[in-house]
Amino acid sequence: MKNLLQCAVFVTLESQLLDIANRIQSANVVHLMAPADVEGVLALSQLESALLDNSKNYLRRILPPRKHVSRDNKETIPEVEGLVVHISPFQEAQSGIHIEENYIQIFPISVSLNFPNSSRTHNGAVDCTALCAALASILSPNGARVRRQRPLAIAGSWLRSGADANYDPVLSILRDHLDNEGSIEIRPLPEVPSPVVSMIPGLSKMMLNRLQRSWPKMDIDQRSSAISELVLPSLRVEGISTMRLEELVWHRAMIPGNDIDIASQLHQAQSQWPQDEIEAKVYASTTLDGLITKGHF
Repeated sequence: MKNLLQCAVFVTLESQLLDIANRIQSANVVHLMAPADVEGVLALSQLESALLDNSKNYLRRILPPRKHVSRDNKETIPEVEGLVVHISPFQEAQSGIHIEENYIQIFPISVSLNFPNSSRTHNGAVDCTALCAALASILSPNGARVRRQRPLAIAGSWLRSGADANYDPVLSILRDHLDNEGSIEIRPLPEVPSPVVSMIPGLSKMMLNRLQRSWPKMDIDQRSSAISELVLPSLRVEGISTMRLEELVWHRAMIPGNDIDIASQLHQAQSQWPQDEIEAKVYASTTLDGLITKGHF
């Protein structure tokens, strides 16, 4: 794996991330807290993997789900002895991580990014899963569990609303970094063995199946033309952004050795997530254990 801190989205956050990693390493016990939502579980899986790889003492506490709760509704944090790392994936993006002596709150962080061949500044937000993946890479850069979690570092960016805009620089840069280091493979839709087709409104599963059979024999021009024909009905349907459609058609992120792409895994996980608070907390804990063990849903 390449050093995740060298990825452009973390450049301005490196000093804060190193500070947090030092606090975690020096703590006698770490209390990890996150809501019982997919986003909270994804972030926890990154940090827990690093702490397990380092045999670090920690306790997990799954908080009530927050996805459908107003941001103004204050979350109650239990009082405990030791360092609390509180993951808040549904907070508005802020300028920096909240750090106190025995309390760290991780929420999405606003970043501005520039590209070598462009004078334009692009604004985006680094989500909690990506931040926790960066922390995990500091705490246990060569850990076996951390390596298994690395592909899902992009998952939080995919779930955020940034992908519903015209362009999300954080998602694009993080995707390219993970692809270049070999943590994920980027494939067009016809090369994905088991995609969730319903994620693209208006897409014909029958046409996709035909295209998948013909795909290996096509040249570049034929593939481009066939994809355009496949996706044309979806372009006429409201409810999906151009960027999200392009990612689902041309840039499906695959975990090597896994037939279901990451976006499809996330879609299935969200559709199966319980609505009841108690059920959601139990389900989140069980899902988290599976993620840490397998590295995928």
